[in-house]
Amino acid sequence: MQRKGMIELTRGKIIAGAVFIAVVTGAVIFYLFYTGSFGGGSKIKIDDPVRVGYDWRNYAAENNIVSDYLFSRSKKLIVAEGGDGVLAATSYTIAGRLVTEEAESSGIYGLSDQALLMKCYVRAGDKMSATSLRNKVNELFRLPDGSYRAFVYADGTNDEMTTNASMIDWLDAMCEYYVNFGNDDDYDNIKRLTEAIFDSDGSMRTEKISIAKYAESLYVGLDDTSEINEDDEATLEQIYGTITGELDGAEVENVTNEEEVEGVLLSNINLRLIRDLEANGLLAQGAYDKALLAVKKGFAGDGNPFYAYATFGAMDGGEYYFCGRSTGAFDIAQNIKTMRNLAEVGELDSFSYGEFKGQIMNSGRIYSEYNIMTGNYSGSEATGSYVDGLMIAFYMQDANLYSTLTNTIGKRVATKSSSPALYMVFREENDRYVFYARENMGVRLATF
Repeated sequence: MQRKGMIELTRGKIIAGAVFIAVVTGAVIFYLFYTGSFGGGSKIKIDDPVRVGYDWRNYAAENNIVSDYLFSRSKKLIVAEGGDGVLAATSYTIAGRLVTEEAESSGIYGLSDQALLMKCYVRAGDKMSATSLRNKVNELFRLPDGSYRAFVYADGTNDEMTTNASMIDWLDAMCEYYVNFGNDDDYDNIKRLTEAIFDSDGSMRTEKISIAKYAESLYVGLDDTSEINEDDEATLEQIYGTITGELDGAEVENVTNEEEVEGVLLSNINLRLIRDLEANGLLAQGAYDKALLAVKKGFAGDGNPFYAYATFGAMDGGEYYFCGRSTGAFDIAQNIKTMRNLAEVGELDSFSYGEFKGQIMNSGRIYSEYNIMTGNYSGSEATGSYVDGLMIAFYMQDANLYSTLTNTIGKRVATKSSSPALYMVFREENDRYVFYARENMGVRLATF
């Protein structure tokens, strides 16, 4: 009887052990499938993502930017509280001094913001969070033709608006994800998204772009290039028009309107990504050289160290729109993004870089516009451009500029120990403190 009991006890232990092993094995298999560890990781090889390293992180830390803490708080406020626990909200406003000023989320989820969050997860080795984000983005943002929505909304009201800027950002992030954690389905999505953004020759597809133009003023049309021969170099007077009429005593209102045109924003031409896609056979041969030429031919010259806003039509190095959302002015934010793309592949010219550095070192700020007629910077502060500026400084290995930019950003870092947003970068809007996903995730990547 005792022996029978021992046999039954042993049999019970064996069964329990077998059940335990089966459960663990099932969990491991589920984990591998969920995180995409089966079937991928070898089809794409890309340049290793940039990590700024210890010395550069120290420059940031000296100016209140502590990268790990910033990211930890960003995940809590922008993802957990402001978002849905997986997606990042575009912005989050903390509670104000008044009882009625409650904390609030934008309720908007931007694809570009998810791309930055994805890069943060991948570079931190957080496979589960990255995979959850990939799944959620594919569920809510992806469209039947392989393109992706630019935004989705917390209240469920979505539209099918797409932008090259947001899709390029997501494609870039997904390439990073794929080489680390991805599977065959991810590769297929990358391929379809690439085909949605680029044509068979490797050129970026045009999209509708809003261009500001004079409605009634003393200027002729901004794109009057009819007298320019194919081999001639256009002057700014030809591109922007010449002044007609008498200025003295004239009361002139620069009335503008917006016109939708087909073109490609130069700032969207991510040269490093295009080079990687071509190297992996996802874009036609020559795509990188064509893209680089299109950007370089968009340099204004004629004493103006700035780049065009967009191409006039196809990305073929032909005509350009030099003014964007303001007439008679270069868009500095877009210009800096274009400069970042060039610096990343070692192609940024010293003329535009010298102008950019000189402006920062002299004023410590980035302004949104450069007025062609006056030769002065103007407009509001381009707060969203400091991250691009940081990366330009790093690519150019300019520690002085990098330190100056972190100092400027550091003045907008929450330092009050009791603040729920301690170490995050804020903007003050309508006497409230607002924290933007793009800025905080971008600063994290630029100081990590």
